[in-house]
Amino acid sequence: MLKRLLLLIAVPTLLWSCSTIGTHGSGAGKSHDTPQTPDGPEPPDVRAMEAFQVRLDSALTLFYFGDVPNFYSTQDSLRRDVAAYLEEHPSAASDPGFHWLQVKIEQLDTLMAGVDYLHPYIARMDSLALAHGHWPEDDTTNGAARFQAVEDTVFPAMRNRRIDFWIRYFCGPGRKNFERALYRMELHRPTIENILEELDLPNELICLALIESGFNLKARSRAKAVGPWQFISGTARLYGLRVNWWLDERRDIVAASYAAGNYLKDLYSIWDSWFLAMAAYNAGEYRVARAVARHRTKNFWKLRLPKQTQRYVPKFLAALYIAREPEKYGFKVPDVEPISFDLVPVKDATDINLIAESCGVSVETIKSLNPALLRWCTPPKTELLVKVPEGSGQSCETALASIPAEKRVTWRRHTIRRGETLSLIARKYRTTVTTLKRLNGIRNSHFIREGRTLIVPLMGAYAEVASSKPQYKSKRRSINKKALESYAKSYAPPKGYKSVIYRVKDGDTLGEIAENFRTSARKLRRWNNLSYRSYIHPGQKLVVYVPESFDLARAPVLESVRPMGKNYVRSRYVVKKGDTLYAISKRFNVRVSDLLMWNGKSRSSVIYPGEVLEIWTAK
Repeated sequence: MLKRLLLLIAVPTLLWSCSTIGTHGSGAGKSHDTPQTPDGPEPPDVRAMEAFQVRLDSALTLFYFGDVPNFYSTQDSLRRDVAAYLEEHPSAASDPGFHWLQVKIEQLDTLMAGVDYLHPYIARMDSLALAHGHWPEDDTTNGAARFQAVEDTVFPAMRNRRIDFWIRYFCGPGRKNFERALYRMELHRPTIENILEELDLPNELICLALIESGFNLKARSRAKAVGPWQFISGTARLYGLRVNWWLDERRDIVAASYAAGNYLKDLYSIWDSWFLAMAAYNAGEYRVARAVARHRTKNFWKLRLPKQTQRYVPKFLAALYIAREPEKYGFKVPDVEPISFDLVPVKDATDINLIAESCGVSVETIKSLNPALLRWCTPPKTELLVKVPEGSGQSCETALASIPAEKRVTWRRHTIRRGETLSLIARKYRTTVTTLKRLNGIRNSHFIREGRTLIVPLMGAYAEVASSKPQYKSKRRSINKKALESYAKSYAPPKGYKSVIYRVKDGDTLGEIAENFRTSARKLRRWNNLSYRSYIHPGQKLVVYVPESFDLARAPVLESVRPMGKNYVRSRYVVKKGDTLYAISKRFNVRVSDLLMWNGKSRSSVIYPGEVLEIWTAK
């Protein structure tokens, strides 16, 4: 098995090397061993050519093992050194072997062409739609949406201007992308609907994945949400999805659908509202809970939520209505054979090529069915259900089981510790130094650094028992409703206190801000709903409660804020020649410190004629 993998990794290198050697051999009708004439060009140094070829092999190995940063680094350094060699030895340019080496180095760029780095689907959809139409900010039909009963569904047909906005976009400028998403949805519809039915959830929720990712299993957003259901890693792990160097189950259509279904089920249990559950899926349950408490309603259409979330539910409904009756909106139902597969249990690292060979299919077929696999093999010490073409599961499982343990190669990642050598590591894992050097692109055994990670082959006889097992079907988290309600309540400061807004500056810490306002970091966290793991960033606005007597002029720069209570009216005053802050404060019967706070000024600030000041006065 080890020989098979080394052969696989060496195939591109071998082909490239053969082409180089062949060029040397054929050249201009001369043998490679034919001596040069005294007047002919000097051939490149053999040792230099061998060293360049080794580094080319190393770059290829790094790419096939998924180490993209080191691949780029090796490629760039190799390109620089070859260019420097050519500058010192111009005659090498006419050597066929050196020319082919240059060609192969340039062709390294093409390896990255097939890597799937996708733009965020939702953000792109929103920006395109808003570029083609005006979003109805104030939808007067919110409270009087038109309903139409639909049998056997929790989502009746309802129409308002925000839903119509998305229907017009999907049927107009966004038609091509929507048709592609409908096609992909049909590929996975049976798989997802069976999971939703098993979880006792409405089948219509499949349209959430349609607007989240367009059913692109490898979709990735700027927020690092991944997969058809767009999970961030933290939420994914809470619902049993494994996310690591080897595996990302957010890209697995089965695992991610179970996790998304369980998450939506938990969200629905908070408010008994699918609209609020979907809004929370997009914006987070705490943000939605705060909006529900602030507006004292569970009516999604009357809540003030982030812009993307305001667009999210109408977008889902528009997509659902079109998917429900595609002909009505001018779409044709895609005639496609759904993807079907068998599941084969694998309990340790197993080469994808070996799985493909056991099934009698191509490696690309196995990869396309298992986009969650990020490397050349299944993860070590991990029990996994690998998807194989339908009908080949039993034969594949039998073939894999027939391979003796001592002939099966599994893999580990080893981080080099201080004082370790390649020979020590090789003895520990019962392999050879040559194998470690080959697999990890190491030229000199003596130059390995502490902290570097090595890929190490481990014979199956010494492999460990699987310690990671699938949990996505059953793993749930308990949402603490009391904590949610407590979070949603507005903080009521004691009498004699007022609220101010502080804008975070570069280098600020919560402790320093708290000290400036003579309060504690714990209170700042409470007032601003910050956990102990939350970060603050420059430009962020923090609410701070201070005594009425607190001299804000001595505090850091503040945002203009409205005084507490509803019995205040805002006015604007245009500064005239000869005005002072003291004179203006007396004129409006307010304090200078309040004037400074409302207008983001300090004691040292200067006012100018024509400047507009914001002033709050009692009614």
